[in-house]
Formats: sequence, structure tokens, C-alpha cells
Amino acid sequence: MIELVLTVCLMASPNECRHQRMPFDGPLMACAMNGQIAAVEWLQTHPKWRLNRWRCGPPEIAA
Repeated sequence: MIELVLTVCLMASPNECRHQRMPFDGPLMACAMNGQIAAVEWLQTHPKWRLNRWRCGPPEIAA
């Protein structure tokens, strides 16, 4: 299983950041190619947050 990990920060408080973990169904290469699309979809439903970075990997490594 692959995990997409978004590092997001509050727009109103840029120093307040967190990791948003989402399971990704597919191989690592597919996550690397489509992770940005999934990140944009997440941001559309969470307008108070901005994306700082994203990455893919096995759950124990993606931290």
C-alpha cells in the first residue's frame, strides 16, 4: 500500500502545519504522477489550508 502525505499549513497561521495522510490505491509511480491532482482535490474541500509539499511512499516511510 502507498500513502500520499500532504504537508498543509493554515492560511491564517502559516506556521501551523500538519501532515494529512491519504491512502493511494496504485503503485508508487502512479502516486508520484497523480499525487498533485489528489492534493488539489483535497485543497478544494479544505479552503483554509495551503499545500506546502506532498510526497508518496509506504506508510512507515512516508512520515
